[in-house]
Amino acid sequence: MSREERYAMMRKRHSFLNLMVKSYTSLEEFAKEKDEWFAILGVELTLGTDSISLYMQLDYDEYETYYIIPDDDGQLTVSEVVSWQDPYCFNDDINIFTEESVDEEEILTSIHTAQ
Repeated sequence: MSREERYAMMRKRHSFLNLMVKSYTSLEEFAKEKDEWFAILGVELTLGTDSISLYMQLDYDEYETYYIIPDDDGQLTVSEVVSWQDPYCFNDDINIFTEESVDEEEILTSIHTAQ
């Protein structure tokens, strides 16, 4: 997969996950209801204090981690920041809409509003 195709797939995953979380207001409730479902798919769900991480091992040396966070209105959403291993085997946090590396702190504040 080319880099452009990988970014496009990340945005598709983001959209899919965002549709799944938008009816929830509680990280704990979402984790309780969806933990087994994600486990069946081979996705590791981890409930943190401020977010839920969804770790996807894609290939031997490729992974992506998506973050479910509360938005300003109290609904859950998916951060536009994804942790991944880039094609040069560098672990990085990127904004999948700007395609730029970002600081880890932006995970909790980067919310994509375009629908």
